[in-house]
Amino acid sequence: MRNFAQMGLKALKVGAKVRFLDEVGQGVVTQVMSETSVMVEDENGFEYPYESGRLLIVADAKEEKMAYERVVPSVLEIVQQDVSQEQKKRLEKDFKTKYKEANDRASDRSDMEVDLHMHAIVDSQVGLDPSTMLELQLSHFERMLQIGIRQRMKKLVFIHGIGQGVLRHQIWSRVDSYYPDCSCRSADPREYGSGATEVWIGERAFR
Repeated sequence: MRNFAQMGLKALKVGAKVRFLDEVGQGVVTQVMSETSVMVEDENGFEYPYESGRLLIVADAKEEKMAYERVVPSVLEIVQQDVSQEQKKRLEKDFKTKYKEANDRASDRSDMEVDLHMHAIVDSQVGLDPSTMLELQLSHFERMLQIGIRQRMKKLVFIHGIGQGVLRHQIWSRVDSYYPDCSCRSADPREYGSGATEVWIGERAFR
């Protein structure tokens, strides 16, 4: 593999899939700022500037994309109109930490429990309307499911509560629509009542 500096301007294109040389993970180029600088969206949906020499091209992201790597809106895209710049930065930092910790936890286990209640996702709900909160919950659900798939886990339990059943319905619908090798079932009622869903990850999802 060669880095951007070696491959020249032609390789510096939006959609190129890259790995980071000095940190774990990969991402997709979202903007070319100069011959030696690009914006990259990491696996958790956050954008950062990178020098081209710190990156290795893996493949064209569009050629490799599967349903399990579908683009999920970033936290900043979801809350763009709702909160202050300071709160946006705090949310971005909090979620980045959450996904890093989730990746670390998932690397040596076969299942994981994820609480989707808003108080477990964000420290403050100030300024967030109901539709924004639902989008944050669904985005968090998909990113955690994608972490589980990348880490080759067998099962994730998503605690969504009972409420009016909107979040539960959306979870089942998204798994059915976008993750065909995964399946949903109600979690053990003795442990979770009626407020949780198990998502089982099939072997074909690990291709």
